Amino acid sequence: MTHYGTLSGALAYHAVSAGGAAWSAVGVTDDQRTSALVRASRSLDGQYGARYPGRPTAGRAQSLAWPRVDAFDFCQTPPEALPEDAVPVEIERATYALALVELRTPGASSPSFTPGAINKREKVDVIERERFGPNDGLSLTLEAQRAQLAEVEDSLRCLLKSSGAVQCILRV
Repeated sequence: MTHYGTLSGALAYHAVSAGGAAWSAVGVTDDQRTSALVRASRSLDGQYGARYPGRPTAGRAQSLAWPRVDAFDFCQTPPEALPEDAVPVEIERATYALALVELRTPGASSPSFTPGAINKREKVDVIERERFGPNDGLSLTLEAQRAQLAEVEDSLRCLLKSSGAVQCILRV
């Protein structure tokens, strides 16, 4: 498996998502869509893989992190075991959301960067720039620099192990 989800699944997902028209736009090929799904899948595993519960079903030889053994849906009480032979729909939805970003701007979900400082304020006329950096107590790790997509975070919230922060689940 080279990516999570399917082209038809992504088309159905984007048919009802905000901004999803770009997925089926004239001139966009299935090869471009597939490449976006591959990049999005790899990026998801890179960004969130350490917080996925369990372990890959086929061990280290498995090309992607899912399917997994001993994985749970943490939004259920008690946590519900996930099938060991399938990729959760939440992973597919997150892939579709991130793939749209990748289709529009290839490489956007896994940018290269040089650690340094980030802008706090930037003025255009009579150029002025104020930056945060390590001397200001700011962590300049890859995770601190990577953009977060709320739609992806929302899709994955029930599948991720806590990152040390307190997880609260509100039920109405």
